[in-house]
Amino acid sequence: MVAVLFQPFRRCASRPLCVIRVLAALACLVTLTVMWLESVNSVQHNEQAAMERIRSQAGVRVRAAADTLQASIDRFDYALRAVRAAAADQPEMLAKHGRIVIEALPSALVLQLFHIDADGYLSYSSLGPAPRNFLGDRDYFRRLAASESDPLVVSNPVLGRLTGKWSIQFARGVRHDGVFAGVVSIAISADEWMTQLRRYEVGPHDTLTLLSSDGHYLLRSLGSSSYFGKRVPEDRPFLLEPNVLEGDYVASGAIDGVTRLYSWRRLPSGLIMAAGIAIGDEMLPTVNINHGILLRTGISTVLILLATCVLLYALWRYEQVVRALEVRNQHHRSVLDNIGEGVMVVDADDRIVGINPAVSVLTGYSEAELLGQRCDVLSPAFEGARKLAEIIHEKGGSRWVEDFDGLRKNGNAYTGRVLLTVMQPTLPDEAAHRVVVLSDVTELRRKADEVWRQANFDALTGLANRSLMIDRLERMITHARRQAEEVVVLFVDLDRFKPVNDLHGHEVGDLVLCEVARRLETMFRDEDTVARLGGDEFVVLLTGGDTRTTPESAAARVVESLSAPYELASLRIEISCCVGIARFPVDGDSASTLIHAADMAMYRAKDAGRSTWSV
Repeated sequence: MVAVLFQPFRRCASRPLCVIRVLAALACLVTLTVMWLESVNSVQHNEQAAMERIRSQAGVRVRAAADTLQASIDRFDYALRAVRAAAADQPEMLAKHGRIVIEALPSALVLQLFHIDADGYLSYSSLGPAPRNFLGDRDYFRRLAASESDPLVVSNPVLGRLTGKWSIQFARGVRHDGVFAGVVSIAISADEWMTQLRRYEVGPHDTLTLLSSDGHYLLRSLGSSSYFGKRVPEDRPFLLEPNVLEGDYVASGAIDGVTRLYSWRRLPSGLIMAAGIAIGDEMLPTVNINHGILLRTGISTVLILLATCVLLYALWRYEQVVRALEVRNQHHRSVLDNIGEGVMVVDADDRIVGINPAVSVLTGYSEAELLGQRCDVLSPAFEGARKLAEIIHEKGGSRWVEDFDGLRKNGNAYTGRVLLTVMQPTLPDEAAHRVVVLSDVTELRRKADEVWRQANFDALTGLANRSLMIDRLERMITHARRQAEEVVVLFVDLDRFKPVNDLHGHEVGDLVLCEVARRLETMFRDEDTVARLGGDEFVVLLTGGDTRTTPESAAARVVESLSAPYELASLRIEISCCVGIARFPVDGDSASTLIHAADMAMYRAKDAGRSTWSV
């Protein structure tokens, strides 16, 4: 068993070139392994460094934004406490204190300062006198009314009933001697606060987000009011660990799906500030650097593999070339001897220098009879024949396919197909040889001609059918348009033909139609077209080059000829016809319009009394 396993190695060891190939492959494998390990380590190090940089940037950004927002919140709270004191001690001074507070705060940021009585109705608004508006249904009012402590309540974004704008409302409860006496609140413009948040952004997809303690969006620097009322997913760490004050995580945005590294911080007010940096944007320089590393490593890998493969192939090729040539020659000889098509090799003087057995089967000549002969012997000598020798001699290029007229040794003719390939010389003084592949396509051509005839000619009369007639008419119109000539269409409809079928049967009717076709063909030139549309309708196409007759006289001759009796065996059949005439370009400029015009003219002839013609 061991001897069997080591047998391939023994064979390789006995061939020095095989040993060299194995050593070269191992050296290539070791080199590529070391190179890729270094590249992967560099890529991983770059990505880790970039993520640490993003984490640091997000932390700095969230701390700066959190400090700024908390300072604003403290300022709002201070204003609320001052107004609340006035509302509790000097209600009549509430308006005055309210104006002082409003003037001390940024006008664009503060929408209004207002007071709600214990019954839930608005009693004061910095916007001026307001209708008796019930605000007791607001969440912050209910929370403060039910609270035993003195919290600062921050509402989710609400649409102001007086301002008509989205706002975040900071509210504190008012108490007289421990009894709930209402609420004072500042409505902060959500849009303006979002504008201030955007100052901390760097990338186009970075975001700063202010969230309520339960995860509802209060502010988001990217987007608009469409975020209001929505909530972040419940798996966010600041929701899962309410006692943790800050941290970071990587997640796809719940709103826009952008993957970011978020650094978050819990504010003293209980709100959560989160700064998100789009990893894709921030990592782009690092990704480009890593792509460059991987690209250089990949190119180096390809070059090393290519060089190794070339070396291995050259060594293998050198070892195998003699045996491969021998096997290839035997294979080619076997293929040529058994292939169904005849193969000849012709030299520069058009003499046959080699054939396979199929050539003898096809032509009837033996190899001895053909070697050294010119190809003229394989084609008939009559005028107009497509001779094989002429095709081989005249056709240029490296490859050509064409049909020819073949002649076998026994004198039988056939239609052959030749595939001609030029073999370029391998030596400077060597002449080019040509490989000629012969096949018998007689039956194939016969079937193709039959299919073509069935598609273009009427099976009963042998005349052109509608399809071929339309094609020829369009060609005539194109030629006539260029030469400023006339094209004439004669639409022929037989009269009294139906009684022939009814009285004598369809076989007699078919004989009459064939005789009509014969009479029409004998009346016109070869360049004119006689077609059967179907039933007892025929069309004649006349070119404008015939000056011997006019369309009217041609139509009259058709009526006269087709009205003559038909002698069919013991029967004498008499019918007649009506002919409609249409001219290009007078009656139409297309095949369809001319046929229609001729058809209408034929009906006018019928209306005029039959056995006549009309234009």
